[in-house]
Amino acid sequence: MIVAPRLEKRMPCCVFSSLVTDSGTLFVYYREMVQFFISAGGGALERLKSLLYAAAVIVSLNSTNAYGAHITLATEFSVSVKAEDYVLLVMAENQGDVPAHDVQLVVVVGDKMLVGPVVKKLKVNEQTVEEFSLANVFGIPGRYPVVIRTSYKDANGYRFTALTVGFYDYKSTVMPAVSISGHSISIPVDGKGRMSFVLRNDGQMERAVELELFLPDELSVSDEQSVIKIGPQQQQTLEYEVENYSALADSRYQVSLLGQYEDDGKRFSVAGSAVVHVADNVRSAAKAVWIWVLLGGLLPGVIVFLRFKKQWT
Repeated sequence: MIVAPRLEKRMPCCVFSSLVTDSGTLFVYYREMVQFFISAGGGALERLKSLLYAAAVIVSLNSTNAYGAHITLATEFSVSVKAEDYVLLVMAENQGDVPAHDVQLVVVVGDKMLVGPVVKKLKVNEQTVEEFSLANVFGIPGRYPVVIRTSYKDANGYRFTALTVGFYDYKSTVMPAVSISGHSISIPVDGKGRMSFVLRNDGQMERAVELELFLPDELSVSDEQSVIKIGPQQQQTLEYEVENYSALADSRYQVSLLGQYEDDGKRFSVAGSAVVHVADNVRSAAKAVWIWVLLGGLLPGVIVFLRFKKQWT
């Protein structure tokens, strides 16, 4: 599950924020200041106040969180048998406070990828249920992972991905001797960070564990798959460098490390999950401070200029 920011109701904030970061718009703003100095007249002070007020609004909006609502998709699944065929039912519910658009479920079970149809709009508290056939998916008995990737868009057409990892015991209930735990991190919106997982073997024999990191499309990692040999009663810390690819600031994404191994003719699967928080950059605050300093320097100069101009006239 992820919590992704929504833009539509607070769109004016985003527009104002772009005024601070868009150099072309900043040029227009400075041109207005120059025109003010050239054509200062009876209403000059009032115009200056208006410009300073507009700049103050821009700065304050740039330094606050512009997102007031969220899309939150929760998914769950169940497996049943119909006519000697295994069937996977996947339910996705919009638990946020705004609709989700172009919702699509993509499920990975074993070595098979199952793709569902696109749901044009999923309203608040509305559910969509998809049915997938699992014919010829399972092999030996044991625990199999079920990875659900839910993609959707907000009202502005921006795409997000939600990730859910679960398990299904096929013909045999097993208890893995290996466990995985993850540690959540925060990364800058234009940067990367190191995410760590702890792989632990509580059994009495060495295991060769196949590892695969599942993450949303908005994040990227250099090495997603590997095989780790871990001895009995040992643990290893695994690190992955996660980089933001297209996530918006203040989004939170689940990332899961999946581990699988075989023993005594059975399959064992475990997973550890953590959250990646894509945080606002410090640069935005720095820009806000810089603009305030600039305005603080301009204001005294303009006041002195107006006083001298009044004396000259």
